Amino acid sequence: MILSASNIKKSFKSGKSETLVLNNINFNVEEGQMVAIMGVSGSGKSTLLHILGLLDEPDSGDVYFSGEKINFTDKKNLALLRNANIGFVFQFYSLINELSVLENVLLPTMINGIIKIDYAKELLLRVGINQEFFNKRSYNLSGGEKQRVAIARALINNPKVIITDEPTSNIDENNAKLLMSLLRDLQQSFNTTVVISTHSNKIARFCDTTYFLSEGVLTNEDNS
Repeated sequence: MILSASNIKKSFKSGKSETLVLNNINFNVEEGQMVAIMGVSGSGKSTLLHILGLLDEPDSGDVYFSGEKINFTDKKNLALLRNANIGFVFQFYSLINELSVLENVLLPTMINGIIKIDYAKELLLRVGINQEFFNKRSYNLSGGEKQRVAIARALINNPKVIITDEPTSNIDENNAKLLMSLLRDLQQSFNTTVVISTHSNKIARFCDTTYFLSEGVLTNEDNS
């Protein structure tokens, strides 16, 4: 099991009120799988992904990566673990406009000091970004192109897991299908585990297993 969570609870406070977002969540994904987490907006999908991606700490419960229990209090080690093992593709791309396309892809390599320029170019070509775009600023790209750059950036450190939060919500249906086909192809080529949140059944059908998050409770079914 590459990534698992046991009895995860997470609440958010607003004034004197407290909302339980995740209630005893149990989640398991095997290495090389592509898994969807479905739910309506506000159901807690992003919150769960942030915990699975080691960006946020649960109120209670445990997260395991490659069988090792995560210590959320060791922030330095947590950051190193994320950088080396987890790639992120966010809903709104999270590209830096002041940087070129190539520089955006290289950003995660700057933490460990191993700058992989040739590999970054190879990944950009692999995701369908032509060489003429490498030195352009990211704000010159379309939404679909930005998301492809974000995928290349997520792959740059050869992560074991890619976490994707609603990656198709800001692009049209045709480009969404093309992007998911690309992500599926890359997942199989690199034997990378992918966890994707979505509200779309069409997107979930690209995955091996689908989880459903509703009112803080997570259930799942096999898509085979």
